[in-house]
Amino acid sequence: MGSLTLFVVAASGLLLVILPLFRAERRRRSHIPKSQRLRTLIYFGLVGIAFLFVEIAWIQRLQLYLGHPVYATTAVLVSFLVFAGLGSAWTSRRHATRRTVSRAVSVIGLLGLVYLLVLGPLFSELVFLPIGWRIAVSALLIAPLAFCMGMPFPLGMSRLNHAAPGLAPWAWGINGCASVLSAILAALLAIQFGFMAVVLMALLLYIVAALSYP
Repeated sequence: MGSLTLFVVAASGLLLVILPLFRAERRRRSHIPKSQRLRTLIYFGLVGIAFLFVEIAWIQRLQLYLGHPVYATTAVLVSFLVFAGLGSAWTSRRHATRRTVSRAVSVIGLLGLVYLLVLGPLFSELVFLPIGWRIAVSALLIAPLAFCMGMPFPLGMSRLNHAAPGLAPWAWGINGCASVLSAILAALLAIQFGFMAVVLMALLLYIVAALSYP
């Protein structure tokens, strides 16, 4: 049933998002090399998938610590929206270069690996705090990770708007479609391999995205 759902969502995204954008922008993108279009597809697709993979892994991880799925979902979504938004705003002061993206992805990878090692013991020590304090601790832990995760997309769009503006609508569509697909895909992968594997996949996707930066 899960595989069928994923197929339906993927087919819908392809038909309703990717193909219309591809046809609408075909003439405008005709002068853009295929390698550039491929890099755009890979970069914005992987960034969308990886972001949601990490978000969903955090929601699952915080359910036990906060004691209720509603608390976990609210804390994660609010924290990621706020701090990723701050990270996106911060990129407006930086040049959209491969080095900037690589640095952001390096911090994401380092924090992701550290959290995989320390969150279990840390939450065990802090589980007896009042719920308000536990939510605050969760937000503080998410803050640096979400801040860096808010950088790759606007950096990619800034670079694209200067180098190949005809690809910008396509990039938005690809990223949005990938984000929808990743929510379902993350749940299926977590059931099969566990949420630690989902986080590791997300970190790997961020690395591949940085290497394909357009």
